[in-house]
Amino acid sequence: MTKTLAIFGAGPALGLSLARRFGREGFRVALVARTTENLDALVAELGRDGIEASGFVADVYEPAQIATAVAAIGRIDAVAFNPGGGNMGEGIASVLDVDPGNLRLILDRFVVSAVALVRAVLPEMTERGDGAILFTAGQSGLHPAPFLGNAGMAQAALRNYFHNLNSVLTEKGVYVGAVNVGALIEGSVPHRTLTAGPLDFEPEVIHPDVFADAFWKLYATREAPEALVGSFGR
Repeated sequence: MTKTLAIFGAGPALGLSLARRFGREGFRVALVARTTENLDALVAELGRDGIEASGFVADVYEPAQIATAVAAIGRIDAVAFNPGGGNMGEGIASVLDVDPGNLRLILDRFVVSAVALVRAVLPEMTERGDGAILFTAGQSGLHPAPFLGNAGMAQAALRNYFHNLNSVLTEKGVYVGAVNVGALIEGSVPHRTLTAGPLDFEPEVIHPDVFADAFWKLYATREAPEALVGSFGR
């Protein structure tokens, strides 16, 4: 039976690389994003690579839309939560500027939405005793950075969550893990935004295929709950 990878937050950088990496291993791919235009372009590009892909419109920051997309996709063997793009950086505050409002916003995006996705896909995975849940996480969850005050708090909470999930779900046949992004992903929205003007430093930029390979290694080996790619902010 052909396995399905569902990517929640599919875009032309990491999302596309993830789809290609798993597609080379025989997976079909379900792509979830907010716009039909984005999805159609990704499906067409993957089709040219010989990878079966379908698009599903949903906002990955909205729990109700997450649940609807999961139901529409059907069987999901592996799911990747890859929020980003668009207004991703909006609301991120440095540590002295964190307040209840902007903290709640970021927690909703990166933790509450992650929990909603897990709750939607986990029952079927545990019932059949097989599955994988993958997260794109941030290095600030491992190495605090003052300029990522509320984002680091959310990433630390997400890290606690996926470690605990993996601990209790391993015996049920479900793997949970994350790749921590420690550099700019080439071609991503943060990369394009940061490099749009002159910089007084040279950022570390890594091709999305490198991150996709890290995800595949986590999935294939199931030996560790996380990996770090890059060293941004250290």
